[in-house]
Amino acid sequence: MNLGIGTAYPAIKRRNAERGKAVFSTVTLCMVGLYMLSAAILFPFVDIAVKYIIAIAFITAVENLLIFIAVIEDVSLRNVINIITSCIHIFILLIIFFWLPKNINAVLFAIIVDHLVLCCSFIMLYKVQVLDFSLLDRKIMREILAIAMPAMLMNILMYLNYHADVLFLSVITKSNIEVGLYGTAVTLGNMLWIVPDAFKDILYNRATKKDNPDEIILAIVSNFIICIIIFIGFTLVGKWFLNLMYGKEYVAAYSIVLMLFVGTLPMVLYKLIHPIYIVNGKTNIVVIALATAVISNFVGNLVLIPRLGGMGAAIASVISYSLCGIVFYRKFTNDYSVNMLSSVKIMMRKIKKML
Repeated sequence: MNLGIGTAYPAIKRRNAERGKAVFSTVTLCMVGLYMLSAAILFPFVDIAVKYIIAIAFITAVENLLIFIAVIEDVSLRNVINIITSCIHIFILLIIFFWLPKNINAVLFAIIVDHLVLCCSFIMLYKVQVLDFSLLDRKIMREILAIAMPAMLMNILMYLNYHADVLFLSVITKSNIEVGLYGTAVTLGNMLWIVPDAFKDILYNRATKKDNPDEIILAIVSNFIICIIIFIGFTLVGKWFLNLMYGKEYVAAYSIVLMLFVGTLPMVLYKLIHPIYIVNGKTNIVVIALATAVISNFVGNLVLIPRLGGMGAAIASVISYSLCGIVFYRKFTNDYSVNMLSSVKIMMRKIKKML
């Protein structure tokens, strides 16, 4: 709902740090005002459930924009704010659990409060308080939208690439068991994204200051090592874990989880390389790579699911992730003249000298 505007912040900030912050502060506050006005107009005509949906949608749209500002300005402070607000949210949910059980309105209200506290914290602590309409001239708005609109398409493509397989599986197999097993596998597979996502935020922050290909290579190697360790660990105890957490019926998801874990490795390349292109305003490159991956995912699902069911969907995902990651890595190495093996050797020598 924010049209991907937050994605343009790193590029605008890199070109002009002070003006970029003021421009996006003004844009953010304008969006807050626009959403509040829209909510005031819509609320009298909808029931309570729709009111909650509208409120959460508007607040999260502003939050997503503020998150980009927070990541670029000070990622460590962002992490502290997230931890504190998460603890507050858990405390509120515990109160609801014991004193207002089975009250869905209370839970939805708690979610809204959580997002509001997070947004207010970002606005105050990152000083997103400038409201100067003179900054929003035609030139700057064209620059923002030129980056933001492809970025919005990028987010849609990412969502499709991560979730299309579940839709295809439910339509083609019409098996609740197959969908349930695959859904469990996807949930566990998505947990592995936590590692590259954490590195990605740091790389966004660093890339805003200057291009950092060597740091990206180091992050890729570190993520590969961590992901391989997790993969080996799940290979050894995965069946026991599935039985413990989900029940013996879900042990059948074990092989699908392993296959999705395999797909995580090449997708790490995309996750950690694309920030440098976003920061440089080259969102079109990201969109093309993701579009290629989504198309291959669709074709793979149509071909493999009728034959292999959930495993077919997992294989299709691995193929699309691999295609996206390899395309990005080839583009990155050509643009920045880097070689992963050589960079790792240089880093190892530096580490040895430090020790």
